[in-house]
Amino acid sequence: MKTRGPLRFVRLGFAIILAAIYIFPLYWVVITSFKTYREAFTLPPIFFKLPDFSSYTTYFAQPDIARYLLNSLIATGVSSVLALTIGVMAAYALARIHIPGGESIAFFLLASRFIPPVSTIIPLFLTLRSLQLFDTLIGLILVYMAMNVPYVVWMMRGFFKDIPIEVEEAAWIDGCSRRGGLIRVVLPMVRPGLAATSVLIAVFAWNDFLNALILTSSQAKTLPLSIAAFLGEGGIEWNSLAAAGTAIMMPAIVFTVLMQRHLAQGLTLGAVKG
Repeated sequence: MKTRGPLRFVRLGFAIILAAIYIFPLYWVVITSFKTYREAFTLPPIFFKLPDFSSYTTYFAQPDIARYLLNSLIATGVSSVLALTIGVMAAYALARIHIPGGESIAFFLLASRFIPPVSTIIPLFLTLRSLQLFDTLIGLILVYMAMNVPYVVWMMRGFFKDIPIEVEEAAWIDGCSRRGGLIRVVLPMVRPGLAATSVLIAVFAWNDFLNALILTSSQAKTLPLSIAAFLGEGGIEWNSLAAAGTAIMMPAIVFTVLMQRHLAQGLTLGAVKG
């Protein structure tokens, strides 16, 4: 009993240190976004200051920022819905139907994402150009969908396996088809898993920089590419760069917060079995 008190404080202190290590970079980006150009280079650095919104004014004053935002919303939203639709069906098939080599197929899908993205960007560029999809939202949506489907399959397959087959069999006895059992019975039960998966793939697509940089030119540029406006030969405008980063990550943070309840359930679903 005597050792529990000190040990508890040690664990609490360790947790606080870890939290500070993870949170500080985010805090530094946000606080830098409220600095002026001169303050961003001040030594010793300024850790606390009253907000200055001039960096945000500069960022949102870019002429094409609204189009970049719309492109990001469309590319992220459509690709995520398509990836979820295709990935859920594939995951259900691998989880419920005996397919020779099913485990190998699932691992191969996930292993395809182990390949460094930079090694596939040139083939993607040549493919989209030959299909006349370069610098189009359709081309970007297809790339994001292909990028995220393996994650959906791998994650949802585990959630489907946690649902007893007897639940579906009861639905089949009541007259449901296999598709009806999936839609009416199984999907509502794995809703937390769907939420966790949707957050993951949406953030991947929203934050993508490399594919958007190489596979677009002007019409299909997305919001992350607006950061490049503050990287020039004259130097880096760190305050405006931080403002751009803060503005870009806010929609992802809001979406994650809205899905927080389901996200927490999805990340722990299946961790404890009765």
